[in-house]
Amino acid sequence: MAENVLIRCDASKEIGLGHITRCLVLANKFRDDGHKVVFAIKNYEIANEKILEQDFCFDVLLNEELDYFDWISSLVKKYEINIFIGDIRDGFPSELITYMRNKDILTIAIDEPSDYAKECDLCFYPPHANIDKRIYKGKVYQGLEYVVLRPEFYREFKKKKNKIPNILLMMGGTDAYNYTLPILKKVMKVNFKFEISVVLNTQHQDYIQVKEIANKSLEQIKVYEKITDMSKFLNTIDFAIISFGTLAYELIFKKIPAIHIYHDENDRNMSEYFIKNKFALIGNEKHIDLKKLTFLSFCLDKKKCKIIETIISYYQKRKAFGHKTRVCH
Repeated sequence: MAENVLIRCDASKEIGLGHITRCLVLANKFRDDGHKVVFAIKNYEIANEKILEQDFCFDVLLNEELDYFDWISSLVKKYEINIFIGDIRDGFPSELITYMRNKDILTIAIDEPSDYAKECDLCFYPPHANIDKRIYKGKVYQGLEYVVLRPEFYREFKKKKNKIPNILLMMGGTDAYNYTLPILKKVMKVNFKFEISVVLNTQHQDYIQVKEIANKSLEQIKVYEKITDMSKFLNTIDFAIISFGTLAYELIFKKIPAIHIYHDENDRNMSEYFIKNKFALIGNEKHIDLKKLTFLSFCLDKKKCKIIETIISYYQKRKAFGHKTRVCH
């Protein structure tokens, strides 16, 4: 039976593209399985472009004065929603989860530190998340198998053998802290031979300056404005310098050592899992030690994402037992 799924997420320069990217992965899997998906977004300029690219329906909160509760509850009625997924950190009201659960809607939170997650039926977290499962009313799943990656990352791949190491420099989809340029200048001072692949949006304030540096580098530096197949692109990379995000998990699935650039203590804490397992090092825009990357090692078995099958299995059991019942596993 086809279900109607409402996904609440956003994308912006401040929060990046990670939320919308992984929600689109989930949306495509739901659609492939015959379900209908609609997105609820606030940021029209960035989020809607990504959603339209993949031909999904969406509703935008254009009037910021409109009550959050009224907006979501109106969408629940309009699209006859059966399943709600939240991947947003903007003060989503916990009362909305209670409202939806009273209407027999399965409520789900993805990597969500907000209070509303504690009221949801299902919550999914990556291994680095610092959470207390005892204070959640629903079922909590945590682990590498609950990280949402694009399907191409689960396929077999063959790494390119570069004669000269190729360093990826990518500070997220938006580089909100403008780290790309200062880090590029820092890396160029390192005393050994390598190539640099920089991923930077053309709208970024430092794009022209980065491009000028690349043009003068005699092919040592290449700038990419958009990567259409990140999995294939990473097959050409030997190690990476990144800001923490979904890319961090994509790199460990590709067994690529990395330096995570942190902005504050929260960024550092998110990288703890990677540092502990020797997948990555930590650094900032002023201190980058590329030589230590050679000491990183990988013993990682891929774990296919289990979120969709867990949601559907839970939903089916819930229907069999009767709605408004939390299923014990």
